Amino acid sequence: MRSSADTARDGGAAVDPVDAAPRCQSCGNGRLARDRIKTALWSGSRLVVVEDVPALVCGYCGEQFYEDETAMRLDMLKGGGFPSAEATREMVVAVFAFEAPRPDDGGGGDER
Repeated sequence: MRSSADTARDGGAAVDPVDAAPRCQSCGNGRLARDRIKTALWSGSRLVVVEDVPALVCGYCGEQFYEDETAMRLDMLKGGGFPSAEATREMVVAVFAFEAPRPDDGGGGDER
């Protein structure tokens, strides 16, 4: 990506940083901005959260994209098995069962 200093050196007009931001590949409406996010990964039967991950985030739909180097580092972390001794902290996660809708008891209407 070119900086405004590069543009000034080249003698061209400055480009608005919003216009220079890449468009979201998912929704096509939003622009991507650099941010730090959390991501959850499965490691066997363990759910692991990795914090402070650099990502490009769509300001419109919220989709998150990783640059190649970040994706490779996440793969390396996953390949290492996430040793518990290296965790910065632990958190408790609620677990819910997904149940099929219960059959209507014959009331026939929407009871609210």
